Amino acid sequence: MFWLIVVALSSIYAVNCAFQFLRHRAIARGTGLPYMVFPVAEKNLLYQAIFDTRIVPYVVNSWLPHALADYINTNIYKCRWAVKDRMRKKYGGLYMVVTPGSLTCNVSDASVASQVCTARHTFPKPVQSYETLAMYGPNIVTTEKSQWSHHRRYTATSFNEKNNTLVWQESIRQVTEMLGHWVDQYSKDSSRSEFVLPDTREDILKLTLNVICGAGFGVNLPFKPAPQATTEDIEALFKDAQSPPAGYHATFRSVMEYMNRNVRSIFIANGLLSKWIPRSLLPFYATDFNAYDDLQNYLRAMVTAAAHDKSHASHNLLEEMVRSGQADRDKGRAAAQPNGAQVTGLTEEEILGNLYIFTIAGHETTAATLRYALVLLALHGDIQEELYREIREATRDEPLNPAEWDYTRVFPKLVAPLCVMLETLRLHPPVVSIPKWTDNSTASIDYQNQTYHIPPQVHVSLNVTSLHYAEEYWGSDAAMFKPWRWDQRNPKSVLAGNDNVEGLSGPGLEYKTVHKPVRGSYIPFSDGVRACLGKKFAQVEFAVVVAALFRDYSVELARTSEGEATEDVRRRAERAVQGSSSFLTLGMRDEVPLLFQKRSCSASPQSHG
Repeated sequence: MFWLIVVALSSIYAVNCAFQFLRHRAIARGTGLPYMVFPVAEKNLLYQAIFDTRIVPYVVNSWLPHALADYINTNIYKCRWAVKDRMRKKYGGLYMVVTPGSLTCNVSDASVASQVCTARHTFPKPVQSYETLAMYGPNIVTTEKSQWSHHRRYTATSFNEKNNTLVWQESIRQVTEMLGHWVDQYSKDSSRSEFVLPDTREDILKLTLNVICGAGFGVNLPFKPAPQATTEDIEALFKDAQSPPAGYHATFRSVMEYMNRNVRSIFIANGLLSKWIPRSLLPFYATDFNAYDDLQNYLRAMVTAAAHDKSHASHNLLEEMVRSGQADRDKGRAAAQPNGAQVTGLTEEEILGNLYIFTIAGHETTAATLRYALVLLALHGDIQEELYREIREATRDEPLNPAEWDYTRVFPKLVAPLCVMLETLRLHPPVVSIPKWTDNSTASIDYQNQTYHIPPQVHVSLNVTSLHYAEEYWGSDAAMFKPWRWDQRNPKSVLAGNDNVEGLSGPGLEYKTVHKPVRGSYIPFSDGVRACLGKKFAQVEFAVVVAALFRDYSVELARTSEGEATEDVRRRAERAVQGSSSFLTLGMRDEVPLLFQKRSCSASPQSHG
């Protein structure tokens, strides 16, 4: 009887899959666009779990023909970056992907990407796909329509030049302390002039987490680990210590690291199962429950501290958000007395939700970009030397101590670090595809002088990697790391051909010192009104950290053994970069040891032409 039920249910499932596949294929054919078929939907949990292992991606990429590997990789988010723009070359800039569980319109054309990003109501965000990011409450990322406008009102104004000054100051403090820690921890000899860093991941993550805590939430943390975190004050609570404070299972940094790596299981445990099953019956999710509770308590502590600290205006993101909401609530209460007007401002749950998003987006993405940049610059010594000369030129008349650098004076001169960031984000975008959908209406797309109608309930995927690697927009060297393609002083750049074109200053490109690509071809910060709010926060942080590091140190690939040949060292680093995969963000899974060597200050700075 049992097996009869199993066979019956399996048959029903198979028939339903076949029916859904045929229905989706018919819809795809009706659009007039080329289409690709695949047997499994990308959101299939079993399919995702298989690719969460190391062995399956290894087998796909090492044993299968390249065309078949691309076909598989492009249909799983984790591995999509590896395909670059090869599916664009095969199917074009706009095509459908048909599976039994979904129908998706893939966008790899800049003009279409721009249309989709700017038509917010026609192509809204599929908020149902962002449930894992709404665990602590609705926020700027997980909402749409009027609810999104409400969140944007109280979050967008927090990102301003006063806050950027805080970012600048906190980034300098953190990178200075990080360098000091590296010298103390890893110096080879008493001269302290060089050291080998086994891996940058943990320390770079700590740096960016500390910056978002300081400039974002008003919690100023030392980089060097403390012996014990305590609950005596807000900064003691958040210290990176060996032991967590009383009442917590882990330190703040440990919780964030666990959340970043296990957000799916944490969501299953706390967002799904615990609604129906008591926690006591799910002992195998104990760590996920503890991490969720700890982070919630840490976030609440931040909100409480911000709400009660009225001694001064520090202009961090949290205080600005709380302050603007409180001001509107005061106005609302005043208005409510005569006519019952609604009190506005973000609720505590909404503030917690946005804090969670700021924390994730504010440190994970910047850390990944910094880590890539360090390895890429170690791989390209000529570019690193050019960067060094540019940094020396930009800081020629500035104090030797970076803590004395003025944000408004120095940041505009850090063109070279900005170019390095733009190029790193082009080759290694944190988010490799941006999801949209048509909701309940038919949407029109203009592509190659023809209008296509995309039916309701169809997902639209902006393939960021494909756009960033397309030779049509970037030239024949699109796959190469060439930061100076962005520099406005470089007339030989392919991008220089766009200099007289209007309307190309997309998100993150609002500088006269950089060339502009075709609108829609560069979207690491997305585009349109839903573009990343913290783009300049990240750029200020990245630019000054890179300037402080490379002004004083050169970085090379380190050998893991005395007999390792230079070519082997390079191949190992290149494999680590090319083996990148995505979870929340794109990142390298393997370690890349780096050799830092103190520079002589006698070098004469020059500007490149």
